[in-house]
Parts: sequence; structure tokens; C-alpha cells
Amino acid sequence: MRVHPLRQQVISEVHARPFQKLYSPLALIHVAVILDPQTRLSQVQHGVIDMAQDMGLADAPLSSFFFCQNEHVGLRFEVHNEFYTLTAYRFGSEQLPDDFMSRIEKLDGAFLCGCEVVCSDQVEDVDTWVRSQFKHQIVGSEVMGGAARVWTDFYHREESGLTRLQVLDLALSSYQRGRLLQRLCEIEVYRHVALLALPDATRAMPRITRFDQNLAQISARMSSEPAADLLDELTDLAGDVEALAAGTANRFAATEAYFAVLDKRIEELRETRIEGLQTIEQFMERRADPAHRTCRSAGVRIEKLSNRIARTSEMIRSQVDLSTEQQVRDLLATLSGRARSQLRLQAKLEGFTVIVVTYYAFDLIERTLRNTIPVEKMLDVALFILSGGVPLIALVLWLYIRRMLKGIEDDE
Repeated sequence: MRVHPLRQQVISEVHARPFQKLYSPLALIHVAVILDPQTRLSQVQHGVIDMAQDMGLADAPLSSFFFCQNEHVGLRFEVHNEFYTLTAYRFGSEQLPDDFMSRIEKLDGAFLCGCEVVCSDQVEDVDTWVRSQFKHQIVGSEVMGGAARVWTDFYHREESGLTRLQVLDLALSSYQRGRLLQRLCEIEVYRHVALLALPDATRAMPRITRFDQNLAQISARMSSEPAADLLDELTDLAGDVEALAAGTANRFAATEAYFAVLDKRIEELRETRIEGLQTIEQFMERRADPAHRTCRSAGVRIEKLSNRIARTSEMIRSQVDLSTEQQVRDLLATLSGRARSQLRLQAKLEGFTVIVVTYYAFDLIERTLRNTIPVEKMLDVALFILSGGVPLIALVLWLYIRRMLKGIEDDE
């Protein structure tokens, strides 16, 4: 028995991105950077390793995920399909990591979003502590079965450009704390990457409406204009729709996947409402869900439009096929009519044919008799008998010709 070549990779995948064991108090900064076509992942990895060394951490492995830490700080690096994330931790303090944003400016990629999370376990005046951090409407809830509370306003702060989240640790275990903070960071990231398709959907909607109107016009002209001309227009329209679908399908599919992850992460928070505040789930339903529906609607409209074009094309092709079959049938009917006319003419000429053939048969027999009967008296008798048999010869020839033509007339 041999070992499957992917066995170790499959086993490692289950433990590829573990939650960290964390303790309060702590503060972290989490950022997401898009891997655009100009980004070289290897350079990013080397840059992150250099960053870890600058933070006083041990050498990190050159891989798509690693987490390294010492007594005071930590760094987490994780590569996803379209982006990578970096998380810097400061342990035992509510002060955010120093100079982290300036350090990541040297890395390749397009900065998309990020958040700063402060996790405390001892707060004297919770209301004052929370309200001092936010200028807009606060969103908050109890999470993890009441083991913690989370507050945010989902606005980017002017000084850092990041979203602030405040976490009050009531009774979290170390692994629960790691899961909670990771989920909060992922909610912030996935709500942004999920909306990358919104500009595409907004631009696509007018084009979809115009294509829909063009299809309706073509369908309305099906009964009054040649199908071949309409088929050319429909082919051009189908090409435009397929080009639009090809340009947006991947983005819309990714949006559906990201929103699914976002909903899952919010569900895993196990929120309980704090009186007077929206929960994170309610906020996302109110603010992010309309954009999700817009993206989904654009994708569904493109798919339905493509299916309608296919059905209309099938109808027009059916008309073209029927028209072609009608032309072929008319041509065959014309050829058949000509053949029948020829047969009727041939039947009319049948009498003349019998006369001509009878004449030549009589002449042939007469010449044969003259050359074969030397006695003149016997020759006269033979010629007399031959002359009397002319009607019989004509009758035999007529019956023979009728027999030959009978099969042709039956086929007609």
C-alpha cells in the first residue's frame, strides 16, 4: 500500500488556520490587503518576515499562514484567495501596537480595510468607556452566551482609517477570546470584500435594462420581419450579454461566497441584544443586505436575460427552419409537377410512338420476308398476311408500352 500524495496536505488543512489562545487585556490591529495583479506574494511574505523581525519576534516561516509572538507583541499573517490579512497584537495593554500602519505601507498590495480592537476585562464606568470611543450611532450586543460584550459604530476613524471595536471580557476562556476576536476581524473584512461587486452591479443594471428592452423589441418584430434578419440582431445581442456575464460572473459569485461567510461569522457570535442598541446582525441586515440584494439581482437578471435570448433564438431558428423546409417542399412540388407534366406529355405521345414503332416493325419484317422467301408467289402470300397483321402488331406494341408506363404512373 502506498501513501496518497495529498494525504498530508488534507490533514494539515484542518489545522491550517487555528484560533489563538489570548488573554485580556490586549489590543490589536487587523488589516486586509487585496492581492491585485501587480502584487507578488513572495515579496509580501519576505516583507512580513522582515516586519516580524523589526517587532522583535522570532523568524517566521515563509508560508501562507503563520503566527508568532513574544511576551509583549504578536503577528499573524494569513493569505486568502483575493487578499491577505495581517494582525498585530499588543498583550497586557489596551494601547494599540506602535507604528504598525507605517510598517505595512512598505508591503505590496492594495489596502482595503482594517479594524482596531481593544479587549478589556476591568472597566469601572462601561458607558463612559464606550461612548468616549465613538462619535456615531453605536452598535452593540452581548456575545458568546453572555461571556463578553462588543460595541462599534462601523465608521472609519479619521486618524487611522480603521474601524474601532471595543470588547468587554466578562467570562471568556483563552480560546473563546481568540475565536471572538478573530470572528470580529473577519466580519469587518468580509463585509468589505463582499461589497466589491456593488460598483459592477450598479454599472451593469442600466446595460441589463437596455439589453432587456432590445430583446423585447426583437421579440415583438418576430411576426412581421424576416427571421434571418432578426437572428443576426439577436446574435449580436447575445454576444453583448455573454460579454457582460463573463465580466461580472466571478465577482458576483465571490460576493455570494463572502456574504455566506459573513452571515456564518455573525451567527457564531451568538448575539443577545443590549437594550437601546442595534446588534451587529441587525446592522448588517439594514446596511449591507440591500447591497447584497443588488448584486444578487444583477447576477440573476443577467442569467435570466441569457436564458430568454436562448429561447428567443430557438424560436427564430425554428421559424428559419420552417421557412427553409417550406421552400424545399415548394421546390420539390415544382419538380414533381414538372415530372407529371412530362409523363402526361409522354402519355399523349404514346399513340404516335405506337405508330412509329409499328411502321418500323412492319418495315423490318417486310424486308426480312423479301430477303428470305425466294418464291415470288409465296412472298406475295406472306406480305398479304403481314399486311393483315399490322393491327395485331400495333396492339402488341401498345400493350407493351402501357405495361412499361404503368409503374411510373403508380409512383406518381
